[in-house]
Amino acid sequence: MTSLAGKVDKTMEAESVGLLKHMLESELKRARQENGFDIVLFLGVDGRIFASDVPWNLDPKQYRLLNLVKGNLPDICGQLSSQNLKLSVQQYDAGTIIISGVGDKAFLVFLATKPLEIPAMEGLLANVLNVSAVMKHLLAERGMSDDEVRAYAPEVVQELKRLSRSLFVEKFEETRGYKKNMEVLAFVRKRLQAVVGVGPLEEIVTMAFNEVGTSAAYMTEASWDRFLELVIGEVEKISGESVAEKARREWVPEVRRLMKSFV
Repeated sequence: MTSLAGKVDKTMEAESVGLLKHMLESELKRARQENGFDIVLFLGVDGRIFASDVPWNLDPKQYRLLNLVKGNLPDICGQLSSQNLKLSVQQYDAGTIIISGVGDKAFLVFLATKPLEIPAMEGLLANVLNVSAVMKHLLAERGMSDDEVRAYAPEVVQELKRLSRSLFVEKFEETRGYKKNMEVLAFVRKRLQAVVGVGPLEEIVTMAFNEVGTSAAYMTEASWDRFLELVIGEVEKISGESVAEKARREWVPEVRRLMKSFV
């Protein structure tokens, strides 16, 4: 038996708008909490809000800062689109607003009501720029392979990998691959039960997965081919050669069709 269990990469890339939005919002939440910001906004240069992390209840200072951003939004968008604004720090009585460009199509706004002294902000601004790099990578829908993140600072690479792992943990069951494999498994179990009965069903399925060396969630087309070979071999032992041959003719093409129907 060849075990694949240890080879499954427990990371995931956003394959849909919903999963991408989840990653963007996760990064905003982390950036706000770890850097002590009150509000973080991710906007397009046309003023649209792509994602945000905002408290349910705003105190007067937070509300005032947010209104300052809203009031200045046309000017901010104009500077970003026409002058390629990279980084801006604005301080008011109510607090500090930090604006960081994310490519030429989007920008981040960080709002903090706590006192921030410019000479002591070097580390904070470095963190802001790292968040911008992460958001730019996500917005471009680039992959997470070592080659695609090699040019970034170590802190950016580490955060992208962390987001990828978190996405796997939190959203894997929403992916096309998982849903596809669950549909294939349901099909095979139904057909197998019809030819061998309820009794041997679980034993055959468990044996086949053990031999393939992985679970249903992580199966590939090649894995299912091997799985069916093992299952149909057991069908032949229990129900005879003709039943097994019929199963081979019908099940293998249908499983391959199901696999391709989700692409």
